[in-house]
Amino acid sequence: MKLIIPKSTYPFIVILILLFLVELFAPTPIDWTQSFNSDDKRPFGSYLLMDLIKTDLFPNKEVEFKTVPVFNYPESKISHPLKNYIFISNNLEMQKWDVDKLVKLAENGNQIFIAASSISHPLADTLDLSLTPNVMFSNLGKTVRIQKLENQNISLNKKYKYEKAFDVVSIEKFNRDSLIVLGRDVDKNIQFIKKQFGKGNIFYSCQPLAFTNYNVVEANNADYIAGAFSYLPNQSIVWDEYYKPTRALRHSSPLRYLLIHPPLKLGFYLLFFCLIFLLLFQGKRQQRIVPIIEPLRNTSLEFIQTLGSLYYTKKNHKDIADKKLKYFKEFIRSRYHIEFKKENIKELSSRSGLPEKTLRMLFDQSKSIETLTHLTQEGLEDFHSKIEYIYNNCK
Repeated sequence: MKLIIPKSTYPFIVILILLFLVELFAPTPIDWTQSFNSDDKRPFGSYLLMDLIKTDLFPNKEVEFKTVPVFNYPESKISHPLKNYIFISNNLEMQKWDVDKLVKLAENGNQIFIAASSISHPLADTLDLSLTPNVMFSNLGKTVRIQKLENQNISLNKKYKYEKAFDVVSIEKFNRDSLIVLGRDVDKNIQFIKKQFGKGNIFYSCQPLAFTNYNVVEANNADYIAGAFSYLPNQSIVWDEYYKPTRALRHSSPLRYLLIHPPLKLGFYLLFFCLIFLLLFQGKRQQRIVPIIEPLRNTSLEFIQTLGSLYYTKKNHKDIADKKLKYFKEFIRSRYHIEFKKENIKELSSRSGLPEKTLRMLFDQSKSIETLTHLTQEGLEDFHSKIEYIYNNCK
């Protein structure tokens, strides 16, 4: 079939071609997304920091990447090799059980290094400090921040200049008896501290951008990173890839992945507009109109009513109880990431906020139902009420 393009579409086609050429040859804009990922070469990624760790700061030491919460880390015993755990992100949101696991790692002799401009309340309470933004009128026009380390043997009285790439935040209130100040800015605002836990320590810096690609290559700021990491012993590294601001993108749709890479984005749009042209010029009907046949009605509500009537007629209470128990176990597994087992009752009570006694009663009743061949209506109603109580009162 011969393709006939109407003359009225010529201006549109020319404009479209010009737009593609402009997009193709235009300079690539700088992406200032704060990712802190170890493989990200953008200004606020940590690719150069990881290269420093592997080659200069901790040479010939194993680097392990973690993509799960701290609570899911394997148990660390005193007999295990000690490690340095590094967490760098703009907002470090940890649950209480994650913080407890982190403290346990430190107590066993491991070193924890955290750089984040915002931390969750459980972690702030554990470190016994609070953060404050430096939003005073005198600081609003500042585009430069100068930091230094307290230990002169490390920094040789050097000052490190950060232009634009810094966080306007400082450590305000802290326990002077338990924390040691390791770094400040020129205005004496505290930026870097250490707190001992058992045989190990937790180091905290409120300037995560100081450890990104932008500042690694800026002036002598790499020396600041070396000075900060000099407090860590020369041992294996555990690098966090879970508490990152771009974590959601790892589980996003393929379309999002295409749109964040300029070459793939251009190819996608080209394919899209080609399909539009194909539909416009080749989409004419080649056959008569197909009559529309109304499908049989089967809405979700009618389907549920039908199933409800079926179970009510059969009086199979045991089957209904088995299905409710199956869905309840899946609810526990997906929400709290543990199995509904006897040995997990105490942990489930801690995470859900429900009394341990209530959970044990439900577990015993579920085990009893599984062994039955027949269940009365009263037994089903009692089992249903207990499950509904948990659904309505768990956190």
